Amino acid sequence: MNDIYQGMTGRSVSTYDLLDETMTTYGLDKATAHEAITAFLTSLVEDDPALIVKRTPVRPELLEFNPTSLDIDHWITVTDETANHIRGALAATFDPVA
Repeated sequence: MNDIYQGMTGRSVSTYDLLDETMTTYGLDKATAHEAITAFLTSLVEDDPALIVKRTPVRPELLEFNPTSLDIDHWITVTDETANHIRGALAATFDPVA
């Protein structure tokens, strides 16, 4: 399983394995790499919402006091197969650094 950070626009992005891998492989900055990953994930999920295995709040304690808040960042858990589809899309879009 792989976790992908889903946060509000304009906030700092928490690191995760696929993000680190993407930045290293393609020489992208954090924001660009994360944007590409989430764009490919969004495209995949539009076709099959079941690709998201689990959605976990980054700070679940915030929901205690505001359970209907939309302003909560999440970890999106996807299967290795879904992560590999994202890797394939990244490889088709970006050139690896030498």
